[in-house]
Amino acid sequence: MKISTLLEDLRQKEHIPGVSIAIVQDQEVALAEGYGWANLEHNVPATADTVYEIASITKLFTATAVMQLAEDGRIELSDPIGRHLPHLPTAWRPITIRQLLSHQSGIRSYTAVDQYWQTTRLDISRDELLSYVADLPLDFPPGQKYSYDNTGYYVLGFLIEAVSGQSYEAFLSERIFRPLGMASTRVNDPYAIVKNRAAGYSYDQVNDTIKHKPYYSPTGTFSAGVLLSTVTDLAKFAQSLYSDLLLTAASRAQMWTANLSEQENERRFDFSVGLGWFLVDHPRGRFAGHNGGIQGFASSFVHLLDSKTTFIVLCNQDTVAEPHQIGFELLKLGI
Repeated sequence: MKISTLLEDLRQKEHIPGVSIAIVQDQEVALAEGYGWANLEHNVPATADTVYEIASITKLFTATAVMQLAEDGRIELSDPIGRHLPHLPTAWRPITIRQLLSHQSGIRSYTAVDQYWQTTRLDISRDELLSYVADLPLDFPPGQKYSYDNTGYYVLGFLIEAVSGQSYEAFLSERIFRPLGMASTRVNDPYAIVKNRAAGYSYDQVNDTIKHKPYYSPTGTFSAGVLLSTVTDLAKFAQSLYSDLLLTAASRAQMWTANLSEQENERRFDFSVGLGWFLVDHPRGRFAGHNGGIQGFASSFVHLLDSKTTFIVLCNQDTVAEPHQIGFELLKLGI
């Protein structure tokens, strides 16, 4: 079966208007292509340069930026976050940067409280968003367990800004995007006109229809999920994983090493957690990666550590429950 046939079948089965794929093998881009539609209303085809909201794949860039600050000697991963951000709630201050990176902080994720979902259409300040969880007790002592936490990555964005003296976007642009030539990757701004931007959709199973996603303010995502990108740009990030351009081999190895919590509750899942990356054992070898999901979009970045192959999947439909499975289907073709 050809890749195009497989993706067209999956697109129809999952009701995905458009999907863009990139495959990087041995630092070479073996495929970068779009299938279906970036915008249904205007019949705009999806391409390798279609710009999608990549949601939580943003966390890979946030984690990379934090590791760069560590390499610069400006922070230690063992530092309590309060050393750099003394304005945080008292209970949060002893939490280490490493615990934030590996989702072991115990801070309640803001996406787990009803108040957040009542305000997703509003442009609110970062402080207001943090107020939704700031007064809540920690769910567990820091380091005791793993629990996926968007708030922790929001706080890491504050850390990047406080330590670097730059905005989150400026630091990532200077240290990651520009060095790699990722010209289409940027912070989401719904008021900006972004060339090649995809429209986001949802599939209504009851009525069997595709509908536009509702407005979702990017103020609620920040360093946990605010970036826009293309498979072309993300392929450049994938290529950098084989070199010391962004991070040393030692730092990359740290990020791809399981950082188990005290109770090791991660073991009941089919993955472990590194620093920013989720780690999975697959028949084709161990991989590091991250999925992303936000209203209107689903995405996956899968980096096979042993075979030097990376799959990037960006979709403009948000009910694709496991976008990484598209990459696994490509693996079955023997790529």
